[in-house]
Amino acid sequence: FAFLNITDDLLQNPTAATLYSQKQIPMGLKNTIDKTLSEYLKDEKLASYNIDNLKQIIEDSKINFNIKTIKWDEDGSEKSTSAEVASILGMILTFIIYMFIIMYGGMVMQGVMEEKTNRIIEVMISSVKPFDLMMGKIIGIGFVGLTQVFLWGILTTVLVSGSLFFFGGNTSPEDMMTAQMTAQGINDVAAGSSDISIQVQEIINSINFGMIGTCFVLYFIGGYLLYAALFAAIGSALEQQEDTQQFMTPIMLLMAFSLYAGIYSMNNPDGPLAFWCSMIPFTSPIVMMVRLPFDIPVWELALSFALLFATAILIIWFSAKIYRVGILMYGKKPSIKEMIKWVKYK
Repeated sequence: FAFLNITDDLLQNPTAATLYSQKQIPMGLKNTIDKTLSEYLKDEKLASYNIDNLKQIIEDSKINFNIKTIKWDEDGSEKSTSAEVASILGMILTFIIYMFIIMYGGMVMQGVMEEKTNRIIEVMISSVKPFDLMMGKIIGIGFVGLTQVFLWGILTTVLVSGSLFFFGGNTSPEDMMTAQMTAQGINDVAAGSSDISIQVQEIINSINFGMIGTCFVLYFIGGYLLYAALFAAIGSALEQQEDTQQFMTPIMLLMAFSLYAGIYSMNNPDGPLAFWCSMIPFTSPIVMMVRLPFDIPVWELALSFALLFATAILIIWFSAKIYRVGILMYGKKPSIKEMIKWVKYK
């Protein structure tokens, strides 16, 4: 149980309320009491002014409004847009690519460690170059990921097409307005629904799904190659799953930072944090997903892609050096310093 002790007039002394309990007070209970007391004290404060219907006057003075957003195309035409829809779409893409990179990158590491632990790698390495073996595993699992991406893309296309059809995608706004005028008496209620349908259709049409889908695939490929190569290098150097924590922690922290940077960038997709994180190769595959629905300049996309794939190639070369030594190294847990030395081996 809990006991609320009020020692003074809360209007004059807001800290005069104390809640006692035999165990830790839950936040939900504290918030409920705060809300109840606040509403009561608000009514008491309004009553002290001795103005008739003051509470109703204040309620009537509140105005709810919704700002329409319109985008101008290069030809001067106007399209309805929605910042909320663009933000939600960006966050969905961010979480998808974040999960995909972790999931399929982790599959690469697990596969390498399993082959090394079972000594399968010793047989395979006799007929295949270490670099070819590493890239074969990365590319093979990558194609599995791309297959899932394309399946999701097809499903999204079907859903969007169905939405356009449902909201009158085959009817022009002019035709819909004409149809309303021919039966005005019957369509008074339907008019509002038709206006909403037209607006939803314009919002969906304002999103360049082709560009967003293409960029998503390219960023997935670049981000996956970069992180999968790192995962492969870690898997080749270790034998036990417990030993991966030391090497995985920095990578997971970097990806977590990318995710939170993307969430923060949702409110300001053109801000400094969003811009620089969409240029840095280790964060760009995740952060850029938030920015894509907001019409990124072509030069930013080109620069981001160039940096991402150039860094991915460099990381693949770096990881291949570690991979060729690590896959045949048994009985010893290497340090990061020792793994760097492996890169220098010829």
